[in-house]
Amino acid sequence: MERDESRISIDPLGSPESVAAELSGLHPVDVADALSRAGIDGELLTKILGELDTEIAAEVIINLDEHTLGDILDVLDPPEIAEIASELESDDAADVVGLLDEDKKAHVLSQLDSDDRKAVLDLLQYTDESAGGIMASELVYVNSDASVDDAIALIRAAADEVEEIHNVYITDRERKLAGVLPLGTLLLARKGTRVAEIMEEDVVSVSAEMDQEDVANVFMKYDLVAIPVVDGEGMLVGRITVDDIMDVIRDEAEEDITLMAGTRDEEIHEDSTLRVSWIRLPWLVIGALGGLASASVMSLYSFSFEKVLALAFFIPVITAMGGNVGLQTSTIIVRGMHADGGFESDVGSRLRREWRIAITNAVLLGIAVFLIVGLWLKDWVLATIVGGALGTVILVAATLGTIMPFTLRRLGVDPAVAQGPFVTTLNDVIGILIYLGLATLFLDMLS
Repeated sequence: MERDESRISIDPLGSPESVAAELSGLHPVDVADALSRAGIDGELLTKILGELDTEIAAEVIINLDEHTLGDILDVLDPPEIAEIASELESDDAADVVGLLDEDKKAHVLSQLDSDDRKAVLDLLQYTDESAGGIMASELVYVNSDASVDDAIALIRAAADEVEEIHNVYITDRERKLAGVLPLGTLLLARKGTRVAEIMEEDVVSVSAEMDQEDVANVFMKYDLVAIPVVDGEGMLVGRITVDDIMDVIRDEAEEDITLMAGTRDEEIHEDSTLRVSWIRLPWLVIGALGGLASASVMSLYSFSFEKVLALAFFIPVITAMGGNVGLQTSTIIVRGMHADGGFESDVGSRLRREWRIAITNAVLLGIAVFLIVGLWLKDWVLATIVGGALGTVILVAATLGTIMPFTLRRLGVDPAVAQGPFVTTLNDVIGILIYLGLATLFLDMLS
C-alpha cells in the first residue's frame, strides 16, 4: 500500500535519534509538515534537526510554519543559525534572520561570510510583503555585449548557487535591465551569437517596492514562472519565482479569510486564551456597538411599535437582506481588486454596474415582499413600507459594499476588512433606520 508521506505522524515521546530515523528518506517538505504537527517543544525539535544533514535540515526549516520555526530559533545558538542560513537561498535566509531579535540577529549576521551577509542585509531593508521582501538576489545575468557561450559558462558556474534557472537576464554596463533570454532560446542559439541579438527586449519586471499581492497579479496576468526585480533606477536587484508566488497567494487568501471573520492569522498558533480573546475582541466590540446602535435607533421609534406591533416582524428581513447584499457586493469588488491590478482605479464604472444590479434586485424583491406581506396581513400600507424599505436597503448596501473596499484600500487598509463585521454592522444600523423612518413617516396610515 502506498504511504501518504505528506500526513505522516511521529512519536513526540521518541528520542531525537529515533524520530530522525523515522523521518529519514522523506522529502524535506514532508518532514517539516510532520514536525509542525507533532506538538513538540523547540528544544526537542532542535535536537531532531541536529540529527539530520545540515543541507536537509536547512530545507526542513524553511518549510516549517512560522510558529514552529520561531520555537526552534529561540533554542538555536547564533553560530548554528548562521550555519543553516548559509545553506539557504538569500530570500529564505533573510526570512529566517528577520524573525530574530536585534541582538541575536547581529550575532548571526557576524557569523556569515561577507557575500551572504551583504545579500541578507540588502533583502532585510525591504518590508516583508513587498517584492523586495520575497525576492532572491541569486540570479544569472550578463552584459548585453556577452556571447551565448559566455552566458552558458555563467549558468554552469552559478549552478550550485542559483536553483531553477529559467532565464538569463541581460543588463547594460550599469546593470540596468535591458532584456531577458529564456533558457530554451539560449540553448538553441548558435555559438558566438551575441545575447543582445536574441534577447527579448519587452521585459515584464516589477519594482522592489511593489506589494507582493500586486506581484502575484502580474504573475497571473502574464503566466510567468519567474520575474526580474528592479530598483527605482531600473537596476536589476533580484528575481521572484513562481514557488514564492504560490506562498504569497496562499498567505493572502488566508489573511483575507481571517479578516472577513474579524480576526487575524496570529491566533491559529496562539495558546493564550487572553491573547486570542484580545485579537477577536475589537471586531466583536464593533459588532456589539453596532447592535447597541441598532437598539438605540429602534428605541427612538418605540411609539411606532406600540401602534403597529407587526413592524417588528420584518426587522430580521431588512437586516439580513442588507448584510447579504453588502457581503455579495464587497466580495465581488475585493475579488476584482485581486484579479486585476487596474481594477481599483475604476470606482465610477463599478458603482454604476452594482447600482444596475441592485436596482433590478430591489425592484424584484421589493415587489415580491410587498405581495407576500399584503396577502398575509391584509395591510397594503405596511406591505408598501416593508417592500419600499427593502428595496432602499438593497441599494444602500450595494453602494456601501462597492465604496468601502475602495476607501479602505486608499487608506492603506486591506479591503477584505469590508467583507467582515464592519460593513455588516453598518448595514444593520442603516437598514433599521431606513425601515423605521419610513414606517414613522406613514404611521398614521397604518392599520
